[in-house]
Amino acid sequence: MWPNHERVIPEAFAGSGTSVVAARAHSVEPSGNGYLYGYEVDTVDRNGQRATVLTYVDTGGTHDQNSAIVTDPATGDPVSVWAYPNDPGLPVLPQVTYRDAVAELLTTLGMPVTDPTLTVAAYRPGKRAVVRVDAAERTLFIKIVRPHRVAPIVRTHEQFAAAGLPVPRVLSSRGDGLLVLELVRGVPAGSRIVEIADDPRFVASLAALSGRIAAVPMTQQARADAMDHADWHRRTLTAALPGDAEEIDRLYDAIGRRSIGWTAAQKQVVHGDLHLEQVFVDEDEPWRISGLLDIDTAGWGYPVRDVGAVVAHLVVTGLWHRSRGDVERGAAAERLADAVARDWAARNPQEAERLGPAIGAQLLAHAGGQATTGSANGIATAEQLLAATRAALAEPAPSLPSGGGRPRSAPRV
Repeated sequence: MWPNHERVIPEAFAGSGTSVVAARAHSVEPSGNGYLYGYEVDTVDRNGQRATVLTYVDTGGTHDQNSAIVTDPATGDPVSVWAYPNDPGLPVLPQVTYRDAVAELLTTLGMPVTDPTLTVAAYRPGKRAVVRVDAAERTLFIKIVRPHRVAPIVRTHEQFAAAGLPVPRVLSSRGDGLLVLELVRGVPAGSRIVEIADDPRFVASLAALSGRIAAVPMTQQARADAMDHADWHRRTLTAALPGDAEEIDRLYDAIGRRSIGWTAAQKQVVHGDLHLEQVFVDEDEPWRISGLLDIDTAGWGYPVRDVGAVVAHLVVTGLWHRSRGDVERGAAAERLADAVARDWAARNPQEAERLGPAIGAQLLAHAGGQATTGSANGIATAEQLLAATRAALAEPAPSLPSGGGRPRSAPRV
């Protein structure tokens, strides 16, 4: 899966006064008709200053003035190479990565701040970035998306808010891809995993949240998920773990067989990318949901896929906590994964058989994200997620691992 880019990357830096010392694989995802490969590139400039630059090689045909166009000697095709924050898909991103620029921007929008601290809360190259702004006056989130996505996102926030869902207000938006969002109340549910793991009230609150989302009057389709992109994830994971190719094919074939017959009549409005970092809870009563984030993925979809995303993310989170020696949090995440899966199956007995494939597809997508790093830790985690997928697909009912190994790398979620 990982091409030989040791000539492409140095050529892209040529003439910049910076030399490439080394590059490490970071991430890979689909891009147009090709792939977007991420690298951590170690550089040194003329003055001997060293830095690590997050750099992307895009074979999918996305080019603009922020990109260096380089011919890949392996294929003879032109590829686009660019470094964060000069993301061709997010043209306004460079403007929100510096404190002075952000302070000036927010002043022009009527939300002045003094001496802000910036934290990159999320980044998906070419798709979106979220920057947290902490200042004495207020805390805000600046969200950067593709320009054509601004209006639909604003409309979705309005629809969710009108339905009484606890989503952040859009305080300002611009057609160049910028949105300013308020801080939601509470803390991420994942930060209170021990308190909520064995509290049935949280599981009930999560089910009630899904019910409220289903009532939002939307007509658009939810964002494509791991099941929709199964062919790409299969190719990626097989290329990264060639020794497991037969098992990977067998698992994906099982998911495909068991998802045949799902019909549009069984769809409802879903979040589209639900996990515990998107759900905020009350600090004093952590079973009580107080906020919901990143609803730009929402729309019509299969509700079991939201549940599958939550459960798979909890499995990955459990592995990550265990890798850091935090057995208590790791076990709590696993218990909560089981509780969410059991609750959904009990509430939807006629669709319970769909839960295994939905969880399995998400677990395999996470496995691909781990394996494509090429690191020993990533490979070990991917192998554990293959085992978790086997358990999720086991008949007659999905069962998840409750202990297991100790990968040492953080989950790529």
